[in-house]
Amino acid sequence: MLPKDNHIDLFLDWKTSGNWVFPANYDSVLNAKNSMCGDECDLYIKREDNQIRILALGGESCSICQASMGILFSRQTLWSKDFFLNQLEIRKKCLNELKVSDQIPVDESRFLELLFTYPNRHRCALLPWVALGKGF
Repeated sequence: MLPKDNHIDLFLDWKTSGNWVFPANYDSVLNAKNSMCGDECDLYIKREDNQIRILALGGESCSICQASMGILFSRQTLWSKDFFLNQLEIRKKCLNELKVSDQIPVDESRFLELLFTYPNRHRCALLPWVALGKGF
């Protein structure tokens, strides 16, 4: 486990993984809000053959939520509904059980491990996933 003073630096590193520039062409914006803390997450998406591609990110949120958006964006995956639901369930289980699955990429595993010490911030980390789920 990393010392706590390195946590903010790592969150900021993951935050830079996303495209935070408003895209010229997109199909829609998926939005999710956390009324508990005020975080707001916007995913600018393009639909491709019943799948979703995240083109850019936006919104006002904490570093944990922004880092989670950056990690989600960095996958550059075409998300199908079944693939999305499977990946979401893996992450929820990880945060509930405080145990990282080998099905999660190493860089994201480090992020989730950091969140084990902040259980009240799990909603922040899952907010981008909530937004993406609205696309299906």
